[in-house]
Amino acid sequence: MGPSKPAYTIYKPLANGDFLVRRTTDGAIFLGRPLVPDPAPTTPGRAKTAELIRRGAARPAANLLNHENLVSIHDELVTLPFRGPPPAPKSRSRPLSLPLFLSSPSSSADDPDPHPAAATATRMLLWDWNDAGTLQGVLDGYAAAGEEEVAATGGFLPESFVWHVALSLLRALQWLHEGIRETYDAVAVAPSGVSAAGGEDGYAGGSGGSGGFGPDGRKRWWKRVRGTTAPEPDWMPVLHRDVTAANVFLQLPRGVETYGAVKLGNFARCWVSGSISKSRETPVVAMESDDEVSLGELRESRARWMRDGLGLDKSHRPYTQGSELFAVGALLYHMMCGRALPPAEECPSCGCIHVTNNDAAEYTVCDHECVEDVNTDEAFAPLISYTAGLKQLASLLLRLNRSDEWRASAVLDLAWVGFEHWAANTEDGRSYRDIFDDIWFRRQNLARFKKRHREAEEEEAELMEIDGDVLVL
Repeated sequence: MGPSKPAYTIYKPLANGDFLVRRTTDGAIFLGRPLVPDPAPTTPGRAKTAELIRRGAARPAANLLNHENLVSIHDELVTLPFRGPPPAPKSRSRPLSLPLFLSSPSSSADDPDPHPAAATATRMLLWDWNDAGTLQGVLDGYAAAGEEEVAATGGFLPESFVWHVALSLLRALQWLHEGIRETYDAVAVAPSGVSAAGGEDGYAGGSGGSGGFGPDGRKRWWKRVRGTTAPEPDWMPVLHRDVTAANVFLQLPRGVETYGAVKLGNFARCWVSGSISKSRETPVVAMESDDEVSLGELRESRARWMRDGLGLDKSHRPYTQGSELFAVGALLYHMMCGRALPPAEECPSCGCIHVTNNDAAEYTVCDHECVEDVNTDEAFAPLISYTAGLKQLASLLLRLNRSDEWRASAVLDLAWVGFEHWAANTEDGRSYRDIFDDIWFRRQNLARFKKRHREAEEEEAELMEIDGDVLVL
């Protein structure tokens, strides 16, 4: 009996010391990042992460990041060492293929390594491979046409993409803040007198119904069904504290979706609260950068902010769940207006406030020549390329800085109403395909496969005759 096949093989080494790793069973590609502490790390938190993983933190981290809209850990692996240089690939067209083995779930810093060459073996974590770059890359790529594009078309990036990013990030924050996960399904619907199953491809003729339209204009007899899981028991809210375009990672579509998955990553600055998400007695509050702050100090910071507002020194202002929702709003503003939102509070250049809205109690226009003042309500009004629901969502998010008035789940519920209206009533929305479409089409493909298999069996049975106890073909 030959040796067992490794679970993974190295597909391609990358210039920064990481690897692309292929899973043997289905060919899926992941990013392999070796856990080799660097005495002079160039990436902040890299050596610290390696030390935490060595002490057994990989599984808790994987559990926290186990969400479709977070950059997730899929495995902890061990590469067996080679004597001498690794073998070269046989040809340029074939990738490097080195064996990788799963790390023992029971191994820890105090347990012996399951592999005999553990002293020289390399441990690595397998992460999601975000093959479409980052949101920052998308914004930079379109930056040259920003102001002109908005002036000419009444918008910057397509509304379908803005909705896709917005819903993805709100789902990620709902999980981090509340331990609640979205569920996805697609169910057949039809008016009376029409089969709910529709045709083989999920469409039916006629008019009416509540399924919307497919990209080819035919009536679609199915609808998206969104649900949520019960909150994780004893979930302690997590604040990411760095929701920026550079930390929003993108993947290419894996099925029929218009866009691939959107994933929030880089948790180097994340903060885990010491309170249970179901309890509102202890507010979820942190400082923007300082981790060594007692719960009493955090409560005092929040109380002083509610009392003094911008009169409180910036270094003592609280960072809340609302701060992260505001950060999502700032990203939507950039995607819709073609320019970054000015600093939310005092400008580091002139000390003035540049961002306001129609509900602000008082506002002094800045006379300095640093950045242009922005009234978010007035900025969104002329953007005719976007529906009212999306503009209202962005306006709401930009009112939540340092607030704990709204939770991510409540904002997501509100956003979903606007998204469904856009999806059903605009040409862009009707042609947009997401995970629900992928679920439906995969289900239809499976149904077609089963039908054809059943028909083939019936046809084969018709060609057979039984003469007494003898099968005659």
